[in-house]
Amino acid sequence: MASANATLSVVALDTGEQLIGEILTQSSTITVMIRSPLLGEVKVPRARVISIRAKDSKPPLIKSSSAAKGKPKKAEESAINEETLLETLLDLKAPGYWSGNMRLGINLSQGDRKWQETYARGKLEIDPKQSPNFYRFSGSYTYRQSERANGDEYKSTDKYNAEFIYRRSFFENWFTQNALGYRADRVKGIDREVQVSAGIGYQYKPSNRFKFLLGGGAGVEELDANFGDSRADSSPFANIFQEATWRPFKRTSVVQKFSYYWNPKDSNQFNYVLTAAVRVRFTDLLGFEFSYNKSFDNDLGNSEAKDDAQWRNALVFYF
Repeated sequence: MASANATLSVVALDTGEQLIGEILTQSSTITVMIRSPLLGEVKVPRARVISIRAKDSKPPLIKSSSAAKGKPKKAEESAINEETLLETLLDLKAPGYWSGNMRLGINLSQGDRKWQETYARGKLEIDPKQSPNFYRFSGSYTYRQSERANGDEYKSTDKYNAEFIYRRSFFENWFTQNALGYRADRVKGIDREVQVSAGIGYQYKPSNRFKFLLGGGAGVEELDANFGDSRADSSPFANIFQEATWRPFKRTSVVQKFSYYWNPKDSNQFNYVLTAAVRVRFTDLLGFEFSYNKSFDNDLGNSEAKDDAQWRNALVFYF
């Protein structure tokens, strides 16, 4: 009703189209804001406007933004280009087959030796529909601050890792997998570990709420640790990997993963990672995660076994 009673104008565009509506006060030298009785509020770049005239009136009120304001043409074109670029960046959206999240959290430990961990973990999955290809990028960074037996606080060390996985389906639910992984965990004395592997797996998905994946592979790793024996070198490895995802409710999911690695030439050299998490999604962009993570290395050199278990909580940002 307000639009119907307002003074209407006809905005002619360089495309030959004409928009009829009320010129709003939010208009600027860069954009023209129009409230159309049919389309609602419409924003049009002023550079595309040929003329603006009152409805049922022949002479144009404004022929161009340069004539209206006396603004130099080059300066106006520069301002228009800047706004166009900004609008383009704001309108960028990830494809629908992209999914991922960023998790930020803090871990606390009580006992003889107290420590605090602040960490960030991220994941991006690309799973195009009707395509046999699947890509996953993931990584994490952990900052640990510890307390000595005498109560002094100090930064013990950092931990970080990154992983890339590529899968390609080839027969029903079967797939091949190539993986590249990197980690540094100086809590355990690992300065650098790089793994390259190839394998095969099977995915069982009876419904949209449950998915189970199991596979295995083999590859080569290079390890640099703070121990002076044969482990600090390149060696072959075999591995088994397993993943499970269950969504009992629309915004609640239970995720579990397990990976086991061992050296076929030395059965004492093995390690595994077990994680389990419950995620509750409050909105499309925000959620909460409570998880358990256990990382065990049986022999990093000189028969040193290192175990690290964490109960973690995190704020989850989805994209």
